[in-house]
Amino acid sequence: MEPKYALIGCGSISPFHFNGLRKVGGKIVRVVDIDVAKASRMAEPFGAKVGADFREALADPEVTVVSVLTTAKFHPEMCLAALDAGKDVICEKTLGRTVEDALTIVKAAKASKQLFFTAYMKRFFPAVVKAKELLPSLGKLFSVHARTWQCWGDMYNMHDPSKLDYVTENHGSPSLKCCGSHIIDGLLNLLGRPKSVYGKVDYIGGSDVADRKAIALLEYEGSLVVSFEAATHPLKKIGFERNSWDERIEINGTEGRIDLLTPMWDHSDRNSARLIHYSNATMTSTEYCFDAVTPFDFEVAYFHECLMRREQGRPDVVDGLCVDVVIDGIQQSHRQRRAIDLDYRGY
Repeated sequence: MEPKYALIGCGSISPFHFNGLRKVGGKIVRVVDIDVAKASRMAEPFGAKVGADFREALADPEVTVVSVLTTAKFHPEMCLAALDAGKDVICEKTLGRTVEDALTIVKAAKASKQLFFTAYMKRFFPAVVKAKELLPSLGKLFSVHARTWQCWGDMYNMHDPSKLDYVTENHGSPSLKCCGSHIIDGLLNLLGRPKSVYGKVDYIGGSDVADRKAIALLEYEGSLVVSFEAATHPLKKIGFERNSWDERIEINGTEGRIDLLTPMWDHSDRNSARLIHYSNATMTSTEYCFDAVTPFDFEVAYFHECLMRREQGRPDVVDGLCVDVVIDGIQQSHRQRRAIDLDYRGY
């Protein structure tokens, strides 16, 4: 069955979804945004109907798939309504602002017969796919470091958390939700689920939402402990691209190392992700040089193929929940000043 899409939200991430669908010949029949003029511009190349009310799109029998591309604040309402209308769903990360939001969506998705995808596009970098392929060659893993540093300006001399109200209201938190969620999903994708976490969060001005930095130790079965850090910062020329973006996952095993560096999310078609593999057997390092591509194209093409075949692919709704469980665990650990066992709610 050919999927027919309604895209809800025409903000900064939406062009990547529109372009990805255009490249695979996906049929967009509805475009929704409160800014109808913007929606009209996005819809015109596809001949799609335009509106400001997402429920009108859900009522359209021609629509079979709903892509929720709004901020996380609106994800629960829109995802639940789409599932209730019998539509398949693609939801941009994160599932919600809280783990409770995510759990509500998971329960509804599991109770339905619909396909549900959480759009963590960084899984689709060719470098990430290759890194996962190389993981078994590393032997027994003993050390992993993961970080994402993103330039938000100098938030360390900021004392008024209300300056971040837009971010906290729409996404949940700056460093963990906006910055850290992709790297956490990357760890889940490569290593599986941690069993516990000990975290420390740096909040602004006594807020319990407006975070500027978070550090955590993620404990896995056995002896592996992953060091994770998400931070906002004011340093404009750091990172391997020298453009302030500094994001990497380093995995060490008894037989080698993988060093994975990802480029700034919205111009990966100009700079490719970098993967360096060290083999202890040959005592040589190999740097994999991939074309500069946008992982959104691979993600959208994969979801489209899954929808065509009626097969549930990943990342799915539970993958989305797991990221939010880890984030919630870091926050709870900070508040309780102790390690937290992570509860994936039976999923």
